[in-house]
Amino acid sequence: MSGSGYEDTEHRYDEIAQQWVDAKTIPYIELILTHSLFEMIGDVQGKSVLDLACGEGADSRLLKQRGAADVLGVDISHEMIRLAEQAEQREPLGCRYLVGNVAELDVGETFDLVVGAFLLNHASDRQHLLALFSAIARSLRPGGRFVGLNLNMAIETDHYDDLRKYGRWQVTTPDRKEGDKISVYHRNPDGTQMLIENYFLSPATYEAAAAEAGLRDFQWRSLTVSQKGLDAYPAGYWDDFFRTPQVIGMEAQK
Repeated sequence: MSGSGYEDTEHRYDEIAQQWVDAKTIPYIELILTHSLFEMIGDVQGKSVLDLACGEGADSRLLKQRGAADVLGVDISHEMIRLAEQAEQREPLGCRYLVGNVAELDVGETFDLVVGAFLLNHASDRQHLLALFSAIARSLRPGGRFVGLNLNMAIETDHYDDLRKYGRWQVTTPDRKEGDKISVYHRNPDGTQMLIENYFLSPATYEAAAAEAGLRDFQWRSLTVSQKGLDAYPAGYWDDFFRTPQVIGMEAQK
């Protein structure tokens, strides 16, 4: 996994690191995605956590603030990790960070919880996906949990434009098949746009790869909107988001 695909992803995220930080102000990211991720994670008091594809460390810091004993964040992008370490220097919480390719990752320690928000949808084929799931399994202690967010691969392509009003839409080939690229666009509140490239692999491919990697009880989890999100917008505002959700949760155990 150390060839051009790895390098392209690394360079792409180096280029858009600040855009990625700015995109966190798009309302649904906090009110649905982050809310749902931490609802699935639950109590982290005293736990050790590995945060894969940690970006600029926003979730890593939330995990530490919520009581995790140890948090290690890993990202493929040097620039993302630089931003994460800057945040740690400004407000020390005790988070650790590492630049690394998750498909080849072996940090020499195991964790109670592995978090992977939008990690697995970067897998361009089943072999790559299996390598990512294997790294997750390798990093978990027996009985440990994996929790993540992912593109919802069960959504048909004719619904890829349904969430544009929330600042998100997707583009792919009309005859989408395994390994095809999915371009995910985000529109920031200031009108600027950010593009993230992902790949389509079927839900069945995910489930089979997780099992082969040694993870059990793999399941997909629906997202929810926070009470803050319900209070901040008119009744029914989020209905379209959940009618054809482009993001889904997942969890499994070692």
